[in-house]
Amino acid sequence: MSPRTSALLLCLANLLMPVALFIFATGFFPYKPFLPGLASYEDLDLVSAPKPPFDKVIFMVVDALRSDFVYSETAGFRFTQSLIASGAAMPYTAHATSPTITMPRIKAMTTGSIPSFLDVILNFAESDTTSTLAQQDTWLAQMRAKRDGKLIMYGDDTWLKLFPDTFSRSDGTTSFFVSDFTEVDNNVTRHVPEELQQNDWNTMIMHFLGLDHIGHKAGPGSPNMVPKQTEMDGIVRHVYQAIEQEVHLESTLFVLCGDHGMNEAGNHGGSAPGETSPALVFISPKFRTIFQGSASPLPVAEGYQYYTSVEQSDIVPTLAGLLGFPVPRNNLGVFIPDFLNFWEIGT
Repeated sequence: MSPRTSALLLCLANLLMPVALFIFATGFFPYKPFLPGLASYEDLDLVSAPKPPFDKVIFMVVDALRSDFVYSETAGFRFTQSLIASGAAMPYTAHATSPTITMPRIKAMTTGSIPSFLDVILNFAESDTTSTLAQQDTWLAQMRAKRDGKLIMYGDDTWLKLFPDTFSRSDGTTSFFVSDFTEVDNNVTRHVPEELQQNDWNTMIMHFLGLDHIGHKAGPGSPNMVPKQTEMDGIVRHVYQAIEQEVHLESTLFVLCGDHGMNEAGNHGGSAPGETSPALVFISPKFRTIFQGSASPLPVAEGYQYYTSVEQSDIVPTLAGLLGFPVPRNNLGVFIPDFLNFWEIGT
């Protein structure tokens, strides 16, 4: 091959490399258009919207809450298990698609859509503001649009980046100081008793990070893991008892969930069964009128699949039906059919 031909081929290869990189990037990091504005009910003269069973929601996220941490015989969530057995809680394993890290999982749980791998990069950018959901239709935006729409948030400051100027009261904590197992959760817990006495909000979000930090530092078999689960179960008990006792909370839906799980090394981000199988529990004393209860606790399950498996995006339309707001425009999830019993018996 002549030197001239070799030079031409080298130049051609150099020109094709950025083209190939561009084609790869557009496929791996695709642009995802979204429908702007808030969804609204269609004006139908023949039927009226059914009355929702709940008017408030407490959304408790325990970071990396793998399904067996709640449902198995070795778990520390004993009170939560008693609620499942009594019919006051409906348990699911929520399938979290890859990437199993916090930012894209929060997007899935609030918009009902499927995030892209670009969020992996944005998740680690402390100063990032481009990934905001402020202009998208989410269940938070729908709850805020209600007449009594005041939202509060305590915990992982990823929520504050995704939803700027959304919360009336908030206290964020960084998720990257993984050596902290205690204060990162105490900073959330200290607000709970006072907020449960307030009647000026319709949405309360808590995002606890300590369990995830234990997993990163010592794995799911750490001696700190079950005590941390027991601590989180204590928060569930406190909230549930407040719902039972406080009149202004009697129509409150309580959701306990993980944003993702963890693998046997305590890490996450991929698509291993442990990473994609977080727990999801809907809790309310009202559920006793439509559910008989389920066996709880359960033996260790293969692939971390306990009870019924649903998609994590199904949280969005299910909240829409139970709380009485339109399903957000970009949602891809479906309403969990178990809760249709609320309207079948006219409760």
